[in-house]
Amino acid sequence: MESWAVGRINLYELIKKNNFQGFSLSLIRHFTQCVLRCLQVLYQERIIHCDLKPENILLYHKGQGSVKVIDFGSSCYEHQRVYTYVQSRFYRSPEVILGHPYAMAVDMWSLGCIMAELYTGYPLFPGENEVDQLACIMEVLGLPPADFIQAASRKRTFFENIWKDTADKVKSELAERLTPTVPSTGTTENDVENTRKHTIPEKHLETQTEKNDQAEYSGETALPKNSLFFPPIK
Repeated sequence: MESWAVGRINLYELIKKNNFQGFSLSLIRHFTQCVLRCLQVLYQERIIHCDLKPENILLYHKGQGSVKVIDFGSSCYEHQRVYTYVQSRFYRSPEVILGHPYAMAVDMWSLGCIMAELYTGYPLFPGENEVDQLACIMEVLGLPPADFIQAASRKRTFFENIWKDTADKVKSELAERLTPTVPSTGTTENDVENTRKHTIPEKHLETQTEKNDQAEYSGETALPKNSLFFPPIK
């Protein structure tokens, strides 16, 4: 793999240079750990990035594959939110879409979307507009809990119109791409409940807390030198 200029390529550009084919789990794991270190620092300071996406994650350190998060223009302290509507559409969390007060958990939602995109090569929830965005999320995770919907300030915007726009959408291309890698053993009530829970903000952040408890981030993660872990960059 040819070296890239330091700080000159972001994750979206890397995905594009790889012809939207996605990357190995080892590389995705490494990038994710780097971003989690940043989110851990933000968590300690109670800061929300508010616009985490592939374009805002830069590669640096030639040949080592480390990344850094940029563009804190929309960022705010959790107790001093500046904007009511944040995040780029593909990476926007359900609570922001529906008009709930948002917190640091929205960054974890964005990171989850980025991880899936690094694997498949395409956005996880590629909504054409905000109504379609929520429809894409519900295709994968199911309907949000009733109390979550009822407490949403923008519920009428979506739940009076969303079915009109998505009535014929049965199975997305995303589901087809993920089917070979996520074996199906049949859907149970517990499966449905678990997927719906992941639309709740506290569950996004719970994932980060669990990962922080289980992993050590005291030093840089060394990346295997095997060139198969990297896409050829021309």
